[in-house]
Amino acid sequence: MDKGSSLDYLVLPSTLLRSFLFLCSLVLMAVLVTKTVISTQRNDFKQDANTAIYHIQEQILTNDVALAGFSSLFATLDPNDLQKTRDFTQYMRAAYPHIYMFEAMFRVDVSQKLQHEEDMRALGYPDYKITPYGTEKKPINQPDQALTGARAHYPIVFIDPFVASLEGLMGFDMMSVSNMRETLLASIASGTPVASKPFNLREGGRGYALIKVKTLPDTKAIMEQHYNQDYQPPLMFSRAVKSYSGDVATLLIIQVDTIVASVADIIPSANVKLIYTPEDELVAEFNTPITTVLPTINIENLSLQADLDDLGQPFKVMLTQPAGLYTQHIELMTLLVLLMCIAYAFYYRSLLSKYRLQLQRDAGLLELSQQHTKLEVMVAKRTAELQRQSDENTNLAQQLIRVQEDQIHHIARELHDEFGQTLTAIKINAHILEQAQTTELVGTYAQDITSQADALYATMRDMIQRLRPEALDEFGLKAAVEQCMIAFHLDEQNIDLALTIDDSVNDLEEIYSIASYRIVQELVNNAVKHAQLSWLKVHLTITDQHMHITVEDNGVGFDSIQKKLGFGLSGVDERARSLGGVVDINTAIGEGVRVCVSMPL
Repeated sequence: MDKGSSLDYLVLPSTLLRSFLFLCSLVLMAVLVTKTVISTQRNDFKQDANTAIYHIQEQILTNDVALAGFSSLFATLDPNDLQKTRDFTQYMRAAYPHIYMFEAMFRVDVSQKLQHEEDMRALGYPDYKITPYGTEKKPINQPDQALTGARAHYPIVFIDPFVASLEGLMGFDMMSVSNMRETLLASIASGTPVASKPFNLREGGRGYALIKVKTLPDTKAIMEQHYNQDYQPPLMFSRAVKSYSGDVATLLIIQVDTIVASVADIIPSANVKLIYTPEDELVAEFNTPITTVLPTINIENLSLQADLDDLGQPFKVMLTQPAGLYTQHIELMTLLVLLMCIAYAFYYRSLLSKYRLQLQRDAGLLELSQQHTKLEVMVAKRTAELQRQSDENTNLAQQLIRVQEDQIHHIARELHDEFGQTLTAIKINAHILEQAQTTELVGTYAQDITSQADALYATMRDMIQRLRPEALDEFGLKAAVEQCMIAFHLDEQNIDLALTIDDSVNDLEEIYSIASYRIVQELVNNAVKHAQLSWLKVHLTITDQHMHITVEDNGVGFDSIQKKLGFGLSGVDERARSLGGVVDINTAIGEGVRVCVSMPL
């Protein structure tokens, strides 16, 4: 019994519902834990990503500050004291590893090229010479055709780090490089620092140049005009070069790979991309190291993007990081599931004990319920017997009324209305025929008698058709009613007919089909004979297990209170009541008649 009761309790709807709710609680717990973990990871990522972006922005700002300091320092130092400038650039490169190189250039007019080379040699650069950009297809000793007719050169006059491998860059004309030429011209036009397009560095990696062109004022002319006397400005590097025309271009080469890699400690699990905004070009990318632990179950990818288009350096940074469940999260969820299952097992055991006690109580009441059930069965049988007898009596009564109506009312009405009048006319013509004096008169009345006999024969056939229409048996109620309407010749009487019959009426039992047909026939016949109508509406529908018949005309109507039901309407009422139906007559003098019959099916 214990095993059977346990299995029975297991399949109870309440037990299944509790099990379903328990499973839903497990799913809900997993969803809540997952959402909490993802929310925490999302917040941490947003905080770390903003910190990383801020760090990159600091480096970009450092580029601008370093360039400004280098530009001012280089333009104002004594040519014999360039070591201070070199100390500054070396310190900046050591403090900020992403700054790869410092360079300085003078604007030299084409006409001053030889003078400039002589001045630079005098300052301690014996091999100095302005050289254009050269490749294998364009040797360095051949002039750049794009620079033919150029008004100025921008040769390199200072470089740091100044090592043997880079010494050959001294005198290199930056205007001969299309990328640098565009950047130089943009800085000259704007007067602000401008970044070049990214390019590959000789030592590997990617970088870009940040260039600022600065026009130094003519200090000697300004002071002489102010003091109205000769003024000798202090000696500066730019003044020592006689070919100098007033513009100093300073340049920083920035290693973008170093900028991106510097955020590895801030957000080690993220993928960092630095994109050159004007051309949407990927410049540098830091991928998640292989040693980084990734989520066991990856749910979504977090991302954050920031535009760094500031201080003439048009870049944007994109950071992406996977978010999901790690091993420790899965272990935590497994532990929670195990605890919830143990708790539910204790709860289920207590419910099972209560269920077994309930079974024992139910067994004690079973004997009493059996006696009560036997009594109810006896009452039900007796009630069913009485109902059967009542139904038989009702069916017998309906059959009796139908036979009486068919044999008495219908035949009597047809004989009274049709045969009586026709036979009277024949009798009158026969009497006149007996007194006829001429052959011509005898023939005329004989023809009248023949016509009246034919009419009587046609009436007899019509009466037979009305007593039992063949269409009702062969085609159903719908076709029988339509044929009945044709038999009334309504078109010849200028009566418009609106006939609506549901196809479902053909599925009625025979007793309902005959009753419906006779009711329609009686109502239409009364309307045509007595209503003086110009239109007639007939509707047969089945709704809500009821047969609904509606016949409406616009004839003279009658006083439904003072005038008793005629022979036809009383027959309609008897037919309907014999089947449990009702007849509703709405009429008034001069307003037509509307008869509605409803019979339950």
